[in-house]
Amino acid sequence: MTTLLQELSKKAAERWAAILLGPGLLFVACLILAHHQRFGHALDLAYLRAYVGALATDKANQEPAGLFVMAATVLLGAAIAGLLAASAGRFVERCRLPERPWWYVAALTGWRAWRWDRADAALARAVTKAGQALARDRLLGVTTVRRFPAVERRQARRDRISGARPVKPTWPAQRMTGAADRVRRRYGVDLAEVWPHAWSLASGELRGDIQTVRDGFAASARLTAWAWGYAAIAVGTGWWPAALLAAVLLPVAGRRGREAVDALATLAESAVDLHVREVAERLGVACPDAFGPTTAAAVNTILRA
Repeated sequence: MTTLLQELSKKAAERWAAILLGPGLLFVACLILAHHQRFGHALDLAYLRAYVGALATDKANQEPAGLFVMAATVLLGAAIAGLLAASAGRFVERCRLPERPWWYVAALTGWRAWRWDRADAALARAVTKAGQALARDRLLGVTTVRRFPAVERRQARRDRISGARPVKPTWPAQRMTGAADRVRRRYGVDLAEVWPHAWSLASGELRGDIQTVRDGFAASARLTAWAWGYAAIAVGTGWWPAALLAAVLLPVAGRRGREAVDALATLAESAVDLHVREVAERLGVACPDAFGPTTAAAVNTILRA
């Protein structure tokens, strides 16, 4: 047990260093660079070399005490930046998957539904034109199979917003709602209610996969927080390369977050598929055949009691 705890502590320290300290050091270095270079010397390497040379030749920085204070200050700043990014990342997660009706939920849901309606109408027009073209081909006796790129583009554009008309303010929330709807249609149970029991029965491999995906979602949220931090540096100091870095990190974080939520929803559905009958049996509900409406009603009665 002692060895196990030591290994877990070591891994926790490694995770802390990787999650907080590493990106924090990069952020502090960028902050120092931006504070010195500003807008006028954004990419002036000679100006930067002069600054670094002045720091290196400063007698206070050559003494052990000065070096220790500088290193401790940088490390402390990196740790604080990492902790702030982790807290901001949790806030980003709550915004992506809101648990209660915050002020922005209704407005953002309406905006996404309006965009989806426009994309769906454009897709309908493209499908109508494609149908007319096919009808003309039949009249002319043309048998060549035709592709309609306009239909494919408009369908892809609509599906990027949502696979169905949005009822949630964000794509991740809509995806998880879709998973819950599929579980409800398939088994007649609520994913949120049956999930803790399915998780307790899941194999170690499935749990590991779900935890890995969950960590990836949290990492994407932290990356979003870092991106906004770099954007704040650009606004506060005028050092525009930080804005370029933020512009690169934001779409990357969004794509990773989508991929993680998509995989998480799929794995959650798989866990229910594999263990819903076992959950019913562990709850004392006989399930000799397929999981049907009668079994679902009995399980819901127990879970909602």
